[in-house]
Amino acid sequence: MSERVVERANHGHGLGARWCHVGAFAVAVVLAAGGCSISSENAPRDIPVDQRGQLDLADPSAGEATGASRIFLVTATGPDDGQRLQSVLRDVPADPEAVLQALLAGPNEGEFEAELRTAVPGEEELLAARLIAGTLNVDLTGAIQTLPPATLVLAVAQIVFTASEIDGVRSVRLRIEGEAGSWPDGFGELQSRPLTVYDFPGIALSAQPGYPPIPSEL
Repeated sequence: MSERVVERANHGHGLGARWCHVGAFAVAVVLAAGGCSISSENAPRDIPVDQRGQLDLADPSAGEATGASRIFLVTATGPDDGQRLQSVLRDVPADPEAVLQALLAGPNEGEFEAELRTAVPGEEELLAARLIAGTLNVDLTGAIQTLPPATLVLAVAQIVFTASEIDGVRSVRLRIEGEAGSWPDGFGELQSRPLTVYDFPGIALSAQPGYPPIPSEL
């Protein structure tokens, strides 16, 4: 079993402004629990306007939208006025720490003007990223737990989709200060197993251009 450990060198690293909403109720991650649900719906839903949080200023230190690495941000609106994930480029090494730190830094000024945001709280910090047999264990400080349910789904999806862009990553397990927990999939169902992009169907906009129209016969 191959193992790659990337430890955070500086917990005090400045994180960029975020878009997060600390609602009147906090979502507690249920440790060692599975099969629970934070939503009775059987399909992904759009986040209500009153749960979308305040829009912060962009982080001038966030990376430029160049390079080969990708992170996933959140659109202010998407199909049917809902919010979706959209990938953007970052000129950082294609390793877990560098890519996830780029995600935590949030959108740059240009992306903010293009109405891209992040659901990951500004206070969130990366403690470690450990790749074991295709599963990236992402250890966080826990600010993400304060998010309301619908926003939490987006934040978890951002991490899962971003991490899955890294070579060798097939699934993602989120931890809070080393402790595994249960996290919502795209349907709002809490899962204690590692998550994949297939747990969030329809949540990400395609980065591929649309097919050209088929020429009509004369």
